[in-house]
Amino acid sequence: MSKFTIDNIEYDTDNLSDVQKRVVALYQQALKEEGEVIASLELRRAARVELGRKLKELVIEPKEKN
Repeated sequence: MSKFTIDNIEYDTDNLSDVQKRVVALYQQALKEEGEVIASLELRRAARVELGRKLKELVIEPKEKN
């Protein structure tokens, strides 16, 4: 007996047809991929922010070496 939850409602896959099970699997895959994309985007954004700080420090407003 396999179960899954959507919007805090638990469903049992035993009563689903093969087509319904496939839709559930695709939905779960889409959720997983969306989470991975969001995490990747956040990481890339953080890297860009840090690079922007370095760009400002080293290129836009460099301190003169004497």
